[in-house]
Amino acid sequence: MNLPSVRASLITLLLLGGCSSQQNDWGTYLQLLRHSLSGNFGKSSISRGQAAAIPYASLGYRINGSSEAILVLATDSNGGQLWTASSHIVLITHGGRIIRSIGLPHDIAGIKATGTQDLRPLSDALHGPFRSNRIADLPDMGAYDISLSCVTRSVGAQNITIIGVTIPTMRVDETCQSTKPRWSFTDNYWIDADTGFVWHSVQHIHPAGTTIQLEIFRPPG
Repeated sequence: MNLPSVRASLITLLLLGGCSSQQNDWGTYLQLLRHSLSGNFGKSSISRGQAAAIPYASLGYRINGSSEAILVLATDSNGGQLWTASSHIVLITHGGRIIRSIGLPHDIAGIKATGTQDLRPLSDALHGPFRSNRIADLPDMGAYDISLSCVTRSVGAQNITIIGVTIPTMRVDETCQSTKPRWSFTDNYWIDADTGFVWHSVQHIHPAGTTIQLEIFRPPG
C-alpha cells in the first residue's frame, strides 16, 4: 500500500467517523484541542471519531507514555511542519524528526546537522547504515551546541496500525550519543519505503528522559 492509498484509507475512515453537523464538529474540534494540552494524562488513545473531528492535517502524540492527545498542522514550508494546539505546546518536525519543542517540561530548542547541510533523510538508511553528526540546544540545562554522533540503520519491514488502518512500513532506528552532557538514546521511525514519509515514531528529545511518540492521523497535503 503506497502513500496515496494509505492517505486515502485514513481520510475515508476519518470521514466515516465524523458524521455530526459542521457546527458540532467545530465544537468537538475546539474541545479536543483544549483537552489535548490539559495535562490530564492517563493511558488512553485517540479514537477514530475524535481524529475525524479534526478537519485538518493532524497527529497524535504521547509524552513519556501518557494518554494520547492531538496536534494540528499550523504551517508547512521548506520541508518543515509546525504542529500545535490551544494550550501552546508546539512541535516542529522536519522529515519526521522533532527538531524543536515549546511548552514541554523539558524542551529542545533546536537540532540541526553540522555545517550547512540539512539532516540526512531517514529513508537513506534503507540503502545501508550511515553516520552523521549534529548539534542540539537544551536551554533549561544551559547547554548549547551539544555535539551528537548518530548511526542510522534499517531494522526491516513492520506493519503498524493507525486508527484502524494497517500500514506497511520499514522501521529505521537512529542511535545518537553525546559526551557532554552524557546522553545516549535510540529513536525509532516507521516510514513508507517508497516515499520516506514517517507515519509513526518514538523520539527522545532531552537527557531528562523526555520521550515523545507520534503517529500521523491525517497527513499534510
